[in-house]
Amino acid sequence: MDLNFSKTSFLGKVIWENRNFFIPYLLFSFLFLILLGIYGNAQLFLHVNKHYSGFADFLFYYWTNLGDGIIAALLILVLLWISFREALTFLIITLLITIIVNIFKDHIYPEMNRPVSYFGTSQLLHLVPGYNPPILSTFPSGHTATAFSVGLYLSIIINNKFAKFILFLIAFFVGYSRMYLSAHFPADVVVGAFIGILITLVCYFPGRLVKSAWMDKRIKYRPRFFARQQTV
Repeated sequence: MDLNFSKTSFLGKVIWENRNFFIPYLLFSFLFLILLGIYGNAQLFLHVNKHYSGFADFLFYYWTNLGDGIIAALLILVLLWISFREALTFLIITLLITIIVNIFKDHIYPEMNRPVSYFGTSQLLHLVPGYNPPILSTFPSGHTATAFSVGLYLSIIINNKFAKFILFLIAFFVGYSRMYLSAHFPADVVVGAFIGILITLVCYFPGRLVKSAWMDKRIKYRPRFFARQQTV
């Protein structure tokens, strides 16, 4: 990235300061797009899904929940202790992602079925015991969109460079888990990640422009459990 651009542009500055998140994201996205061009959506899914183990079954069965909407809701609550600006900004991000993903699934591509429906009862699929993959409305992946929006937003407000990379890995493996669990195709995951990142960046900038003393306030209440114990 042009260093002058990163210093003068707000978007460039955000991307440059979070390059430990964006660089691996761009590399993996580029790789998946190449593989999609070579193998196609269905065959690439089978290549991913056929590599499994008992440990991975257990891990991704629970890991995929990190892309659930409850995680975004919890982050909104936590951000209230940082500032109302941060909490409101991420609330808007979450609502927009939810609306956009559901428009794609229910109105633009409602006929696009998930792997279980696409392949039927084929023995080609690895299904994790105890997990029942959805059947309809595959495109795009809402879990992946949520995971990448949460990961990027945390990356923006956290200064530690290593933590930014870890946040990318967490989001990436949520996307991977959707394919592993036969819940989504690779294209669903790639586009879901893109939507999560795009909406986060688009909403973050206007959130900085609003000048309001109230927006910069935060909840100061500390639950008694976290209150410092008084010594006798």
